[in-house]
Amino acid sequence: KMRLGEVAKTLNQQVLSEKEIEELHQVLLIILDDLIKICECYDLHFILIGGSAIGALRDKGFIAWDDDIDIAMPRKDFEKLYKIVQTQYSTKYSILHPQAKENYGRILPKIRLKGTLYKTILEYDLEESGIFIDIYTIENIPDLCWKRLSQGIICMFMGFSLSCRRIAKGYDVFRKYQKGVGFKIKAVIGLLLSVVSIEQWAKWTDYWYSRCKNENSKYVGIPSDDFHYFGEIYARSEFCNYETVDFENRSCWIPSNYDFYLKRRYGNYMQPPAVENHDRNCYLAYDLGKYKKEN
Repeated sequence: KMRLGEVAKTLNQQVLSEKEIEELHQVLLIILDDLIKICECYDLHFILIGGSAIGALRDKGFIAWDDDIDIAMPRKDFEKLYKIVQTQYSTKYSILHPQAKENYGRILPKIRLKGTLYKTILEYDLEESGIFIDIYTIENIPDLCWKRLSQGIICMFMGFSLSCRRIAKGYDVFRKYQKGVGFKIKAVIGLLLSVVSIEQWAKWTDYWYSRCKNENSKYVGIPSDDFHYFGEIYARSEFCNYETVDFENRSCWIPSNYDFYLKRRYGNYMQPPAVENHDRNCYLAYDLGKYKKEN
């Protein structure tokens, strides 16, 4: 595994400085404030997840070295948010839908602030790369065991196929910092799958992730998150009941089972990692545009 500095140098990237991270945080809060306003106005719901949930609980805001905000929304609420942003906020924001004609092979929606630029290695192929908030969709999970198992297997297959397809598409970029037999195998599989466009693979994957339409199912999940389908299943009664939490002097929400959710993913999440284990983020391009504050 290459060190951060080696990766950055190989791909002509730069590492975010502490000052840049602080400035980035302030711009992210602009997006968060608008999301809170929209959700309150239209009775939509989102929760902080991942590092953003930890930051809220441990630091009452951003983890100092974090470069984004991660939220999750029920699928039905995301679909409404997408239409609202497209029709009422299109001059300020862009938002990607996995079923859009040009989804660039992405199944994780992002809402991006126009007039800004933050391009990471994962976005090497995007023309529009504004500062963003990730939106993970919370999906309904079938109650019947055989339906849950069959949908899960298909979702795992689709997610793996899309990952292989993405590696094949960006092989010349990714091979500069990913090594090993597994990476090469996925690249070969992705090459075989490239008879179908990466946009179509994303549409198929998103379709299967959102296949269950039962809004009263006992379980929900976030198949697009790191633990994939079977590792991201939660009781609806816990994950979709929310507790208020402070995030940079703003009232946000986390799932009522946050302790189980976070311990399962991070262990003792209230204990900050050692300095040498802090994630430092690289970028290909970075510009706050009109949102940059002059000193």
